[in-house]
Amino acid sequence: MAGALPRPKRNSTKSKPTVAPEDVLYTDKDRSGDILDLELTSLCPNPFNKREMKGVPELAATIKEVGLLQNIAHIRAEVWIQTYPETADKITAPNVILFGEHRWRALQELGWEKIPSVLRDDKVEDARLITLIENLRRAQLSALEEAEHYQALREAGLSYEQIAEKVGETADGAISKGTVWKRVKLLTLEPEVQQALRDGTLKVSAAEKAQKLDGQDQRAYLGLVRGGARPEEAHSQILARQRQPEDSADDAPVSTGNGSGEETKGVPDPSPETTTVSTGNGEAAPPAPRRPKQPKQPVAKDDADRRTAAAARDAHCRLLLETTDPADPSSHELILSVLAAAVLAPQQQSAAQQRAYTWLREINRHGLEAADAAAYFNAVQDSGDSAVQRLAAFASALAAAELRTGARRQSWSSREIHHVRVLQEHAQYEPQTEWEQKELGLVTAGGDR
Repeated sequence: MAGALPRPKRNSTKSKPTVAPEDVLYTDKDRSGDILDLELTSLCPNPFNKREMKGVPELAATIKEVGLLQNIAHIRAEVWIQTYPETADKITAPNVILFGEHRWRALQELGWEKIPSVLRDDKVEDARLITLIENLRRAQLSALEEAEHYQALREAGLSYEQIAEKVGETADGAISKGTVWKRVKLLTLEPEVQQALRDGTLKVSAAEKAQKLDGQDQRAYLGLVRGGARPEEAHSQILARQRQPEDSADDAPVSTGNGSGEETKGVPDPSPETTTVSTGNGEAAPPAPRRPKQPKQPVAKDDADRRTAAAARDAHCRLLLETTDPADPSSHELILSVLAAAVLAPQQQSAAQQRAYTWLREINRHGLEAADAAAYFNAVQDSGDSAVQRLAAFASALAAAELRTGARRQSWSSREIHHVRVLQEHAQYEPQTEWEQKELGLVTAGGDR
């Protein structure tokens, strides 16, 4: 039997698959995610990196012993400058370090010529945020360095809440919008106070208390703290000075009665209880009894505590206004809670609107220009802008609650306690005075926690 004939070869009717250029595995062009060995001289520092270059020699010693355990990342200079043209004068090499500047400097000390680096052109839009997160998670930023990063993100258009959400967990734990706000406010401190914070002679918590004072009082506060006073005591002393009335002027000199117009300035008083005055005819009248000066009444500690607490709450009300986004659904429950408390309690509408208008202008969230508080709230009502209206209503309700809380002389009711609880939960308010802690049930009447 003849052998079987070979089967005819069939040509496939399917077309060959086409491969998009971006899916080709091997090309002559480097792509994001590729690890490249770069010359150290082909890299320059990240202009957004505010971190001080401390510990480089120690890091170099570690790398010499165990090797480089983590690659750095970079963005090509042309891509960087296209996105951040304002930094062009700081870009001095073909590639910009995204993160890993400490490692790059350590290898320079060791005399290496190249360093492995991941190309991350795809992350150029997020360069500010990545730089901040990388530094925060390494727990190497000072409070002011952190503040400068946050301020840069604010200038890029992010809200305090968005920054907190994007940063998320840090080496010190989760970050809140209140923490972001407090850090940014450190940049408004007087230069002397900032320098004390920078060189470590003033703690962050103490510097935050100085934010509530004006420039001259900040410097006085710094002197008290450096002199050994606790921050709470120093702050209370400054507030007490602000409330202290000016000493009454010395008694005016009187005529000698001889018509010369000369005054008895410098003449010793014949008696601490009497003063000689003229009768107008050149003869001295009998000495008139002098009214004794009334001794100053000491301010009750509770009253001083109330004023101190009111000043602190006022600052945290501004914080709450500045960090609350009325358009964010997650804020609606908070806003409704404050509005409900204001509606259910007697209001001081005119005073509350004035306080609310002051707050909104101080934090630059008033949105509309007006001559005064009354005109502002009328303009808000007529604006038709629901976000502006919600924020104005929230500010007014918050101000009404604060005015009611600050004015109450008796023990707090549930309304005042609710107001302070809102500040504690949403504005990181911490009651400092013994009187306020007692009203909130945080300490007993005897001062025990």
